[in-house]
Amino acid sequence: MLTRHGGGRYMVGMTHLLLFERQHALRGMENTFTDFYTDPERVDRLLGALTDYAVEIIRGWANLPQVDAFFLTDDWGTQRALMISPELWRKFFAARYRRICDEAHRFGLDVIFHSCGNVMAIVGDLIDAGVDVVDPIQPDALDLKQLAREFGGKAAFSGGISDQRLGRQTPAQVKDEIRATIDLLGTAFDNAYLVAPSNMLTPEIPLANIVAMFEACHEH
Repeated sequence: MLTRHGGGRYMVGMTHLLLFERQHALRGMENTFTDFYTDPERVDRLLGALTDYAVEIIRGWANLPQVDAFFLTDDWGTQRALMISPELWRKFFAARYRRICDEAHRFGLDVIFHSCGNVMAIVGDLIDAGVDVVDPIQPDALDLKQLAREFGGKAAFSGGISDQRLGRQTPAQVKDEIRATIDLLGTAFDNAYLVAPSNMLTPEIPLANIVAMFEACHEH
C-alpha cells in the first residue's frame, strides 16, 4: 500500500499501546495504579524500557520514506478527568513523551497522539512535548470552546464530532454541528483541524448522516 499510495497521500504509521496502555497490559490496571506509589523505581525501569522500544518503532517507520506521521495511542481520560493526577502524569510520562516526539521529529515525522476522554489537564503538556495533532477531541467529555480558547493554533485537532449524537441527529443537524465545529477549531487557526467523529462510527448511525458528514466538509 505504501508503494502504491506513498508520495500522493498522507501516510501514517500507527502504533497502539505505547507507554501507559502497554504498562497496564503487562501489569494489570490495579497493579499499575498501585505501582506508582509502592514501587516507583521499577515503574521508571519499565517505562524507560517501553520508551526505548517506542523509539525503535519510530526508527522502523522512518526507514519507510513514504510515511509522513507517527500515530500513537495511550488512553488517559475518563469521561470527567485523567485516570491519575496531572502531577503524577508529569513525573512519570512528560519527559518520555517528549523524547518520543523529538525522535519522530528528528526524522521529519509528525506526531499524532490519540487519547480518549477528558484529557484537558494535559493538553498543554502534550503540546509542550511536541505533539502535532491531538486526537480524538471528544465533545461529550471535553469543552471544545475552552480547548480552542486555550490551545487553538498551538497544535492541530482531530475529532470533535460526537459519535454519541450522530445516531440521533437528522442530516441537517449533523451538517450544522460540523460547520460549527470547523469554525470553532479550524477556521480561526489556519484550518488546523481534521474533521472526524470522536470515536468509531457504529452500526446504528444512519447512512444519510454519514453522507451528511462528508457533504458538510466539502461544502464548508
